[in-house]
Amino acid sequence: MYYATDVGNVRTKRQSVVFIAWVAVGACAAVAVLTPFTIGLLCGLVAVVGASALLISPRGRTPAALGILCGAGLIPLYVAWLNRKGPGNICTATSSSCVQEWNPWFWFALGIVLIAVGIVTFILLSKKQTR
Repeated sequence: MYYATDVGNVRTKRQSVVFIAWVAVGACAAVAVLTPFTIGLLCGLVAVVGASALLISPRGRTPAALGILCGAGLIPLYVAWLNRKGPGNICTATSSSCVQEWNPWFWFALGIVLIAVGIVTFILLSKKQTR
């Protein structure tokens, strides 16, 4: 026997799964944009197929689609992590080579803003939709 709270929990779980699927699509799309001549082509194909599959389903056309922003925000956070010792030339003691690293703060801010906008907008639209 289902109660009203059980139906709400099932709906929330479904939205969470769809949100996570959109996060994966957003991450693939961001990788495709940032690396167009290497793995970006494959990631772009995965993003297009994933987005198409989600858009075909009625569950994919909900506020959970804002997960694409959160997924796109994960990649700049990763780039910020890779450049965490920058900006400038970074030399290691074990190697005789140096690496030019970018300023990580731009990438960090971009990632945080994308993730925050995606989560806040998702929550606001989900609350509006349940009323």
